[in-house]
Amino acid sequence: MKASAMKVLLTAITALAASSAHAGLVTQWTVGVSAVFVASSIVDSNGSTGPSPSSGVAISNSDKRLRWGDSAQSGLDITNSPTSATVNTGIGVVLPPVANISVTHVNQPIFGTTLDEVSLASTLTLTPFTPPGSALPSDTLEFLIDFQETPNDPRPSLCADGGTYGVGVNSNGCADIFVIDQDSLNFPFFYDDPDYDPDLTAEQNLENGAILNRQYFISFLEVTSGLNPLPTAACNAVGVISPCLGFRTPEGANTTFQFGSVITTERVTINVPEPGSLALLGLGLGALGLLRRRKTAV
Repeated sequence: MKASAMKVLLTAITALAASSAHAGLVTQWTVGVSAVFVASSIVDSNGSTGPSPSSGVAISNSDKRLRWGDSAQSGLDITNSPTSATVNTGIGVVLPPVANISVTHVNQPIFGTTLDEVSLASTLTLTPFTPPGSALPSDTLEFLIDFQETPNDPRPSLCADGGTYGVGVNSNGCADIFVIDQDSLNFPFFYDDPDYDPDLTAEQNLENGAILNRQYFISFLEVTSGLNPLPTAACNAVGVISPCLGFRTPEGANTTFQFGSVITTERVTINVPEPGSLALLGLGLGALGLLRRRKTAV
């Protein structure tokens, strides 16, 4: 199977501006996330598109369950969707991510046609919670999952990830490989400060610490440390350029990856860590730069 894993270390965030400039911002948000697999985006290992009963690539359960293979099937499951949670605004810091959806890879030895790629569509809704306010328009965004179903026993050759059969993640057979869209962090959105007064000038509001169209950033992080930098051989097996980020999942096991969200007032800076470092991965949910709420003067 194609499995991709991406691991990045959260390392820094731009310094906090003067506290008075943040006096009137939204300190808590309700973040709603709903995710489904896009049936039309399915490509199987023969190059056919869309779900195909003849090849065993199928989508079900309101587009949250994907299966392929003949008898013992493998697949991907989206759980805890839709979900809604309260997320605190990190003012000059990155707070712990708040869990939203999970994705589970069901990895079984299979024969015949397999999955090659599929897109996951996520609908995101942001609503001020403290202080309360009107929701931003929902936006549906997609990110691509490339997948490689690997031969379980390639001996005398190495596994597709460059590792040795029977060792580590390849203990029960060669691990499958996923690669996920890397465009993942710092998606901006805009919202008027709750105490912005349209009867005052911008300069007067700024003196009061109130800003029209204040910019925030939302990032979606993989919080189970399952998303890692992949070996060059694994990237090449999936057909993407190294370095790449993704998952390797053991044969005969169900592996769940939990995602969570953070909201910040400044951009988050990340780098690819050395092996063994603690990692947080942003899940690509698309550009939110056009989402904004404008107050109307009366």
